[in-house]
Amino acid sequence: MSIQYNQIRIGKLLAVLKGAALLPIKTNSVGMLGRISGKLTVKNKGEFIVGRNVSFHAKPFSSSISVGKQAKLLVGDNVFFNYGLDIGCTQSIRIGSNTIIGPMVNIIDTNFHPVDIDDRMQSKDIVISDNVWIGRGAVILPGVTIGQNSVIASGSIVTRDIPANVLAGGTPAKVIREINVPNEWIRRYN
Repeated sequence: MSIQYNQIRIGKLLAVLKGAALLPIKTNSVGMLGRISGKLTVKNKGEFIVGRNVSFHAKPFSSSISVGKQAKLLVGDNVFFNYGLDIGCTQSIRIGSNTIIGPMVNIIDTNFHPVDIDDRMQSKDIVISDNVWIGRGAVILPGVTIGQNSVIASGSIVTRDIPANVLAGGTPAKVIREINVPNEWIRRYN
């Protein structure tokens, strides 16, 4: 089965049109060429800022983004979000430019429910730096910073900071090895 080149172009055009229609309504600010394919649910009661050339590929499974009151979700330029995305932002989440978020990834800056009577259930900022790749099914938990150019392996649960230029994975995620990322090199998703 082959896909014609013009079918791909029409699909991207429709995604750009859908992004142009919905993103300005659902966000506080959005850059040019935002794309949405599939079903993206956005509940924004705070500040949701999206950079240029950001793509939400929410099919075959829908994606969900929730930004609470007085919370800030900042997305850089050239970011790709794959299907099944779930972002819960109650304080602050920053996703750097040229980042790839794989399918079925969860990013939450609070636990949403107390673990026990002593749990103060505080929200903690999440920072995902530029040029990061987060693999399928990863979970990014409150208070985490992921360094520039790093890769988070599929299925990982990130509970603590990950330095720049490393491959990290596991439950909980830990550094597996350093990776070679030359200056100015960026990952491409298309």
